[in-house]
Amino acid sequence: MDAKLNVVSPIGEKVSDKAASLAPRLDTLDGKTVCEIWNGGFKADVMFPIIEQMLRERYPTVTMIPFTEFPTVTIASLGSANKAETLEAVRAALLAKGCDAVITGNGG
Repeated sequence: MDAKLNVVSPIGEKVSDKAASLAPRLDTLDGKTVCEIWNGGFKADVMFPIIEQMLRERYPTVTMIPFTEFPTVTIASLGSANKAETLEAVRAALLAKGCDAVITGNGG
């Protein structure tokens, strides 16, 4: 049987054929504001404080803004009905807090 199958990845959606360039890497986190966004994944409430402590030891003048000060961004909150509202809420919160870098999710 000759069949042609189209395979679609269930882990993301294609939004453009053009690749966006990434923001330049920060030279240091000293003096920068790092914000945490939780994606609802495994034990971020445990992991983020550990990550914060490790960053503060390495970069003494870093400012950390905890995930509790931002909307939680889960897969459900990015459904078609909620996506624009969720992303706008996160964007506004990041701008309001003056974030230079963001840690999103966690490795649990």
